[in-house]
Amino acid sequence: MGSAVMGAKAFVYCTMDGLSIVRKGEVEKIQLEGAPPLSKLVEDAKNAGVKFVACAPSKEMLQQMGITAETVLQGVELEDVFGFLNNALPAARQGGIVLFV
Repeated sequence: MGSAVMGAKAFVYCTMDGLSIVRKGEVEKIQLEGAPPLSKLVEDAKNAGVKFVACAPSKEMLQQMGITAETVLQGVELEDVFGFLNNALPAARQGGIVLFV
């Protein structure tokens, strides 16, 4: 979130178990010790301009995992690996940080 507040583009790519962060009804169940509820952190990050993306090798794989526009939080984008790479490769080449959750 800090990078978004500083004006940089920030994307959180969630894949496999990380998809629970963007799945309706799941993020509310996650509590990190000593931290606000994860749902609050996600909402604060979204409000700061962070884009959350449900990502898998293919959109078909997302569907097989039960991930659709209806099952994720509002504003979460669905992408395959090529969507991820279109953002990640230029960022990495310019010294940016690339992180999968």
